[in-house]
Amino acid sequence: MRLHLALISSALIFFPVAAAQASDVSTLKNKLKPWQPTEISLKDDQLTVVIPAASIDDETYKVITSSGICSPIWTKDVPADYLKKIKAINVTNKFKASGYSFENPLSTCNEMGKLMDKPAMALLLGNTHIFKGSE
Repeated sequence: MRLHLALISSALIFFPVAAAQASDVSTLKNKLKPWQPTEISLKDDQLTVVIPAASIDDETYKVITSSGICSPIWTKDVPADYLKKIKAINVTNKFKASGYSFENPLSTCNEMGKLMDKPAMALLLGNTHIFKGSE
């Protein structure tokens, strides 16, 4: 009985986090429709967005992050807890073999929203690293 109670209690503690992250997936599916992602998945505190292209260039990545991921934050067109628990968003090619990893997306997007274009892009790139290989 105590074990069941402990398991239920721990599930309830983690449920809001899991629900918030699941909400992030559905929000991104909606906001990234123009890029026709073939997959948006969540693993731990990372989201992976798979774009149906053999490769992703830096311009495509910049547009996806600024227009698809960040702009809904700036326009307050997302739930209040959007990306709160996400440490990175991996934007990958259709093979999940290469792309970019956007670190600290919520805080980076918030800061980018306060800057002009060039400084905002510099901040974005400063919070980006190359993504290689699948999970």
